[in-house]
Amino acid sequence: MAVPLTIALSSGCPAGVGPELMVKAIALLGDDTLPATTRVLWCASAALFVQGARRAGVDVVRDGNDVVVGHRRVFCAVDDADDEGRDVVAGVVSAAAVVGQRTSLLRAIKAAADGNADAIVTGPVRKAALLIDGVQWPGQTELVHAVLRDDDGPPLMVFSGAPFVLGLHTVHLALRDVSASLHTDGVARSIRQLAQAAQQLLKVERARVVVLGVNPHAGEGGLFGDEEIRVIAPAIERARAAGVDVVGGPVPADGFFAGVGRHRRSSGVAAVPGVHAVLAMHHDQGLAPYKLLGDGSGVNITWGLRVPRTSPDHGTADAIAGKGIADPSSAMAAVRAAVVLAHGRRRG
Repeated sequence: MAVPLTIALSSGCPAGVGPELMVKAIALLGDDTLPATTRVLWCASAALFVQGARRAGVDVVRDGNDVVVGHRRVFCAVDDADDEGRDVVAGVVSAAAVVGQRTSLLRAIKAAADGNADAIVTGPVRKAALLIDGVQWPGQTELVHAVLRDDDGPPLMVFSGAPFVLGLHTVHLALRDVSASLHTDGVARSIRQLAQAAQQLLKVERARVVVLGVNPHAGEGGLFGDEEIRVIAPAIERARAAGVDVVGGPVPADGFFAGVGRHRRSSGVAAVPGVHAVLAMHHDQGLAPYKLLGDGSGVNITWGLRVPRTSPDHGTADAIAGKGIADPSSAMAAVRAAVVLAHGRRRG
């Protein structure tokens, strides 16, 4: 008999929408996506889970240190006395909120590192919570990757849920530093990783990848910058030599996304014919249009880990925390993706 999967959830910031969205996602997902045999490990206390359920308007039954949602038992990782976030007020950032989200995140990472979780889904946190042992991590992506990486390369931030899978070659990096960070080997590696991610997430045999340039008009032949000529085009050729199907050369970002919009208006379908994945060179170049295209259902995935990690593609949303109006679509999609990737990792 197959051993059931264990999916570990971190709460996110208890002053934000994290706990309520995680609870609501678990409550709304059916057995077809989240089988009853799947073990859900809440990396915080039962009290915090119940608080999130109350904010979300979800009925739960507490059973000691665990919680029952419908027919699903959620296993809580800690005793109430050890949880530092359950008394935080919605929308009010406090030291307790920062500590609570940090502690829950570290518990989820440890569960994965110790072999006690097949995947982790991390709730949205604020950057202040990522100051750990004197190190300020720029994002959860970098922290999770430092502990769970499967090689010595950098993480690739991947997003699913919109018309194609998106990869970000650079992640939480100042725009002024992006150009200097582009190297042919690194870009070629990101292209290969993104193709692999798209094949697993979309269940296609061979993914077709579009690579965006970093400069306006993809450099206009060197007039607006030569990174496309020096770095990105050679990286594309290396990826092709490794068997990746890359469409054209570096593509101007504005033209590509304008084409996606035109296709959606004319056909009513957002998917881009013949394109499975797009690699952007920096954070906002890819994510600003992708979040519009995803319409609230995007999923953040850290690629290059020995244990899959997913997360909703939004922040803590303090202004609507506790009002019961936060949209759980992205959190639900993150749990779905975690289950799919965990099954894929187990089979692979």
